[in-house]
Amino acid sequence: MKIFVRLRKRRKEEFQFFMHDFIDACVEHGFETKPDVLPSYRWHLRAVCRDILWLGYRLIGKLMPGILRRKHALLVTANGNTIRDSVFPYYGCCEIVPMLWDVWPNSWGTMFEMFRELGVKTVLVSSHQVAEMINRETQVKAFWIPEGIKAKLYHRGLPLAQREYDVYEMGRRYEKYHMVLQDMKNEGAINQLLTSNLTNDGTLSSAMSVSIDDFYDNISRYKVMICFPQCDTNPRRAGDIETLTQRYWEAMLSGCLMVGRAPKELVDLIGYNPVVDVDWSDAAGQMKSILGHIADYQPLVDRNLQVANEYADWSKRMPLIIKILEGAGYKV
Repeated sequence: MKIFVRLRKRRKEEFQFFMHDFIDACVEHGFETKPDVLPSYRWHLRAVCRDILWLGYRLIGKLMPGILRRKHALLVTANGNTIRDSVFPYYGCCEIVPMLWDVWPNSWGTMFEMFRELGVKTVLVSSHQVAEMINRETQVKAFWIPEGIKAKLYHRGLPLAQREYDVYEMGRRYEKYHMVLQDMKNEGAINQLLTSNLTNDGTLSSAMSVSIDDFYDNISRYKVMICFPQCDTNPRRAGDIETLTQRYWEAMLSGCLMVGRAPKELVDLIGYNPVVDVDWSDAAGQMKSILGHIADYQPLVDRNLQVANEYADWSKRMPLIIKILEGAGYKV
């Protein structure tokens, strides 16, 4: 069965494009595409069309299942809660293979329901723990695909000792450590502490203070990037799911020193710990020492950059993804 990849239109309100970058890599490696239908319409109109089509699909599936003929397969990007919307309008006409990110515990019920309703047989997941859980709890074959990135967008920047700014807290903050850094900033021990825009509930805001191109440039001006897994920064959402996110690749490709904690997935993937672990007995003293001897960390940063160039880009995942899909009976 031939497999296509469903396109995903970049919308003005979006500020993260990892799913789009994944699709771009698929297309570069020979996948043919299916369009993103009604992408530019208001969401309520799309939702109405989606719900009507979904109801029809479910009724036909129950009353006349023989009518549903899935001649092709479709690789669809989604998170655990958005599978149904991401598959629209291809219910019933394609065998669905989801590629999933952000599959946190609160989405598992919805995810399993979609697997059943759509007859999913194969799924790709960016979390190793979730892939193991799906294999353990269902008949669906799940495969771990480590988080990737479009590496060419990022800039190596100057050596650490020649950079302008000290610390960048990108993404969700680990509040305990943020307070340490904020106190240091107030004392003048950090020349600049940049944090991401957050909503009232602590999640990332789409209101970026700079353009996306400036964002790529800005990262490489900082010496240190703070990196913690989401199970540390938002345990209510992530539970015990510890997974590699693009922030680590962004820091490595931008020549930043990472301070925080590395997820086990990253350590297992590249074979060493690329992050300076926080010394919680004296976190402020440790950061002062790091910034005062920043050139000493240049060899680690250089190694991280080299390894990121070998592992980070989505193109590095494509041979594995194609092999998995072909093993499951799909043809690119």
